[in-house]
Amino acid sequence: MFQVSGTLDVSVCKGDSRIVSLLLWLSLTTGFAVSVFTVVEELCLATACKDTASFAFFGVGMGWFGIAYFSLILTLLWLRKKFHQLDLVLAAMVYSGIGAEVRLLWIQKFVIGSWCPLCVTIFFALLLAAALLLIEKVQYVGSGRGRRGKSLLGWLTFVMAMTAIGLAIAVAGVKSLAY
Repeated sequence: MFQVSGTLDVSVCKGDSRIVSLLLWLSLTTGFAVSVFTVVEELCLATACKDTASFAFFGVGMGWFGIAYFSLILTLLWLRKKFHQLDLVLAAMVYSGIGAEVRLLWIQKFVIGSWCPLCVTIFFALLLAAALLLIEKVQYVGSGRGRRGKSLLGWLTFVMAMTAIGLAIAVAGVKSLAY
C-alpha cells in the first residue's frame, strides 16, 4: 500500500486484520495441538522427543507445561477483543515464550544432540505468532491511532525485554529429570 508521494500507507483494511487474526489463531492453536502431542510420546518416533520429555519446567513436564501455556494464550487471544489491556499480556506471553524456546532448542542442540520435531514446530508457531503481533502493532501505529515513533520503539523494547525475560526464566527453570 504505497502512495505515489513516497510515504507508506499502512491503513488497516478489515480483510487484512481478519487474515492476521485468523493466522494468529492458527499458529497458536498449532502450538497447543503439538503440546498435546508431546504428552503422548509415542506420537513422535524421534529419540530427541523422548530425551526432551526428560526435562521439566520448575518440576512440571514440558508437555503439560506447554498445554497450560497455550491454553492461557488461547484464552487471552479470545478475550483480548473485550478487554484491550490483554493485548499486552498476550504479547508478553508470546515473546517470553520465544525466549524460553530458544533455551529449549539450545538444550536440544548442545545437551541432547538432536532435534525434537515437535519442539521445533512449537518454536516456529510462536515465531509466526510474534510476527503477526508485530504486524498488528505496525498497522495500529500506521493507522494514526498510535504515536508513530515512540509507540513502535517502545514496542520493540518491550519485545526484546519479554524475550530476554523468557530466556532467563527458562535458564533458571528448565532442569533434566534424569540427573
